[in-house]
Amino acid sequence: MAEQNKRSSSAAENGHAGGKKARANVEVKQEEEEAEEGEMSQEEESAKTGPLVVATAMDDPQIDVRIAVGLLHCHACLLPLKPPVFKCEAAHVVCSGCRGNHGQLCRRAAAYAHCAELDAIVGAAKVACAHAPYGCDSYVVYGAAAEHQRACPCAPCSCPDPGCGFRGSPAALLGHFATDHPWSVTQISYAKPCRLAVPLPRRCHVLVGEDDRAMFLVVSPSPCGVGVGAAVCVACVRANGDDAAAAQYKCKLWVEVPTNSDNMVMMTSKVRSSDLSGGFPAAEQGMFLVVPPELLHEVSGETPILSIRIDRAAPAIAKPTTPRARSLRRLQ
Repeated sequence: MAEQNKRSSSAAENGHAGGKKARANVEVKQEEEEAEEGEMSQEEESAKTGPLVVATAMDDPQIDVRIAVGLLHCHACLLPLKPPVFKCEAAHVVCSGCRGNHGQLCRRAAAYAHCAELDAIVGAAKVACAHAPYGCDSYVVYGAAAEHQRACPCAPCSCPDPGCGFRGSPAALLGHFATDHPWSVTQISYAKPCRLAVPLPRRCHVLVGEDDRAMFLVVSPSPCGVGVGAAVCVACVRANGDDAAAAQYKCKLWVEVPTNSDNMVMMTSKVRSSDLSGGFPAAEQGMFLVVPPELLHEVSGETPILSIRIDRAAPAIAKPTTPRARSLRRLQ
């Protein structure tokens, strides 16, 4: 009887273990089937939307490559591509703003597809700044290279002295002025006046802002076109001087004789920028202070004093533009 009970108990245990093993096999099989279904769904989704773009980590190794410039330019406007990038049915790659106009050039431009892979390439392709020979070590996204070069602090400027061919960044030019030319270099504080001698023709004072190291030339151009008097003008030494955003400073100039303050001339204006490629700034190309001969040749023989105060110009605040305002402008 005891022996029979023992065999029954053993059989029950084996049956229970076998049930557990069977259930485990079923669960493993279900997990494998779910994994296969997940892979199939990913493949189907990939077939619909295209291959996934894997984000590049910031610490990934970098390489220098050469690539045809045309591959990074829009086929419609011919400008550098910027994300988002699209492709028409004829495989022409265009920027988002050209999708409407590209249809006038391509008969198969009825539909466009977003190129996420090209977005990643265009957004990551970097080039060395064109001003690298002058000290800029920046690598800039290709589509933004032009904007960087317009504002690059290493963009070269020229020495205005006739016969001197030096060309370099503003910082290098400042060192050149101090070592190779007899021009005084004075550090100034913004919003505080500085007293100088009236510069002689084709000579200048070099001023350096103590905060941002901006460089200014105070010069008396020759000929000045004001008879026997003198003209004094101020320029910020900066490349891309024709840029609309170049006027970052304003100045006040006045000339007086120390013992005769009744005779004084004064002028306030924005400071123009120049890369000095054409030599010293010309008086007729901007605002200048006219110093009459009565102040230059006082009877007392005293030397007139030129005072200058440079302030940072307040940045212009753009007025908000509403959709309603834009619509009204189009109707006008």
